[in-house]
Amino acid sequence: MPKLAVVDRASRRQRLPPPAASPNAVEGQIAELCRDLAVEAKRMRQLQKQADELHQVIRQWAGESEPDPGSDGASRGRRRHAAKN
Repeated sequence: MPKLAVVDRASRRQRLPPPAASPNAVEGQIAELCRDLAVEAKRMRQLQKQADELHQVIRQWAGESEPDPGSDGASRGRRRHAAKN
């Protein structure tokens, strides 16, 4: 198993950033990450809004599909047809 330890140490060395990274480079990376996070947060808000709208439509559709007490199926069908147009 000593070969695995050698491979592990070698791969760990390749993953480490260079020790002399300039503060400007680090700040640039942080700024880029902040922009990426802002874009992702905006996308998450858009997806949440779409999910909320879809949930509302499904609730409305489910409410319309329940039979009204005292009404026949024909009148309910006319309401659905009118809602689609």
